[in-house]
Amino acid sequence: MKKLILSISIAVSMFGLDKILPQSQSIEVLKATPLYPKLAPLIKKGVIKVRGTFKDNFYLIEIDTPEGKGLIYVTKDKKYTILGRVMDKQGRPLVPDFPKNPEIVKKGVVFTFGKGDKDIYIVTDPECPFCRRMAKEKNEFLEKNYKVHVILMPLPFHRNAKNMSYYILAGKTDEERAKRMKEVLEGSNKWKDFHPTKEQIKKFNQELTKSKKAANELGAQGTPSIYDKDFNPINWTTLGDKK
Repeated sequence: MKKLILSISIAVSMFGLDKILPQSQSIEVLKATPLYPKLAPLIKKGVIKVRGTFKDNFYLIEIDTPEGKGLIYVTKDKKYTILGRVMDKQGRPLVPDFPKNPEIVKKGVVFTFGKGDKDIYIVTDPECPFCRRMAKEKNEFLEKNYKVHVILMPLPFHRNAKNMSYYILAGKTDEERAKRMKEVLEGSNKWKDFHPTKEQIKKFNQELTKSKKAANELGAQGTPSIYDKDFNPINWTTLGDKK
């Protein structure tokens, strides 16, 4: 079951909206897929929730599991199920844009940095190599042009990510947390010398739980994931590019 959920999760990203489906129709579409027999018992128990949209001749079915959200695509004739990204001519993923809960997202922000007057949200993992690349290439631009709201999502397959996150969260102010994050992303090993108390770990885990809920609300299953003030996804590689 975990392998199935992981496969579904790889497909997740957010973009665009066409038609939101009623719950009953979303389930009927899912029944046409080879995944339904395994998912059905958990759906009936309420462990898994299902939401769907129809866009550009595809049914897009979002699966909300305890491990996170995932997305599958079903063709209009319901003959084919796709685990993976369906992209348009511009290379943008075809995904639904379900309404986001701003309170859940904002409660998951662990610190904010930047001097700009526009808001931007970043879901990041301090051990993620792509996050490190993004920080190296884009942080100067981000700091100058945005208020950057950081949501930490240490991924389970990065064995040091949680300890790195603890080190970052030990900062008492936004400025100190931003400084620690910068150190970690640049390759500093100062985090290895930080040994949090049980009380600190409990507090940090509460913050990370809120961050995980925020990341799930945004539909982020990978890092880095970036969203504008309205929680629409942004391709970080194009940030700062001259049009």
